[in-house]
Amino acid sequence: MEASHFLIIYILVTHTLTSGMWWAAGSWMGLSRRASKHWMLSSACFGIGLLLTVLYADSLDTVQWMMAGLLVVVGAVSLRRGMQTFLKLPETACEHALVTLVAVGFALIVALPMGWRGGGMAACTAATAWVLGRLALECFRPLRAEFGPETAATHATLMGLVVMTFTVTAFALTVPETPSPWRQLPRDMVYQWLVMGSLTLSILSSFVLGYVVVMRLVRRLEHLSHHDGLTGLLNRRAIEAMLDREVQRLQRFGQPFSLLLIDIDHFKRINDRLGHAAGDAVLAAVAGALKEEAREVDRVARFGGEEFCVVLPHTCEEGALHAAERLRAAVAALDVRWGDEGVSVTISVGLACAEHPTETLSQLLRRADEALYEAKAAGRNRVVLSMLPAAA
Repeated sequence: MEASHFLIIYILVTHTLTSGMWWAAGSWMGLSRRASKHWMLSSACFGIGLLLTVLYADSLDTVQWMMAGLLVVVGAVSLRRGMQTFLKLPETACEHALVTLVAVGFALIVALPMGWRGGGMAACTAATAWVLGRLALECFRPLRAEFGPETAATHATLMGLVVMTFTVTAFALTVPETPSPWRQLPRDMVYQWLVMGSLTLSILSSFVLGYVVVMRLVRRLEHLSHHDGLTGLLNRRAIEAMLDREVQRLQRFGQPFSLLLIDIDHFKRINDRLGHAAGDAVLAAVAGALKEEAREVDRVARFGGEEFCVVLPHTCEEGALHAAERLRAAVAALDVRWGDEGVSVTISVGLACAEHPTETLSQLLRRADEALYEAKAAGRNRVVLSMLPAAA
């Protein structure tokens, strides 16, 4: 099999798989459809552009070469637009339109009529280098913040290699008399190495993009497994795991903590009178108030239904009472709007302080629950402290 045939098959297989991967990511894996659409278009444009360079490597037909260069520009723009969508960066549609129009205009209006293949390709490669260089710069900080410095550095390095390759190519095409080592090599070998290098960088770039997509999906799944979908607070499973750790710290190091069980007063009336959508709005508003008023070290969770749980590390009775009263007052100050009606909300709080190493988690939860029941029985909208039995 000739080398050109091998390259054609390699290009077809590689970019078909890559395009299919982005289609699947947008259709089945929950990736942004806009980002996946841009990346699928980018892969297709790069693939077709490479195919044209291989198919017409020995031809002097300028049209195919211009089309290949313009496709690469469109592929670079689509790659950048996909990253902007994925990372929620400001879109630069005007810059993309300007760069593309300049490259297309020069290639079709100036270079093509003159038969100046080198000049047209130089304009396309320079435009591609500009777009990808801007991409590397604007994505570094967001990638570093979300995925770590290694991922950001890898992406920037790959983009830097691509930019350097296109920049050198543009310079060589603009100044064809410039002596260079590759001019001493057979032209077929140069084309093969360029195509193989482009394919390798394309595969590595797709690997990095695939990695960040999968990592975001994994983190999203991890977040959903530990957080309540409506309020964004920790769920019962996550807060019980934290309570287990706090109990272990108490048993090993004598570090006390406090537990608040919170229930929204007359929540069933809100649901019955205004509907479950209004109840959800109340739950979200209460959750926001609790999270806003809690300390940074405190952990707030939705315990189930209209019940919430707050863990106060390194906090005993006096501090826990102040914190509980602050949370109660913050919720009482809420005025949840539902249509033209304002919904007043109050909470009852049961407080239990964990200070004795022999007390189990189930006993602590039972004490907090009994204190919550007492707060409701005493008229609601209050905090009740559970005292540790003398026998404990």
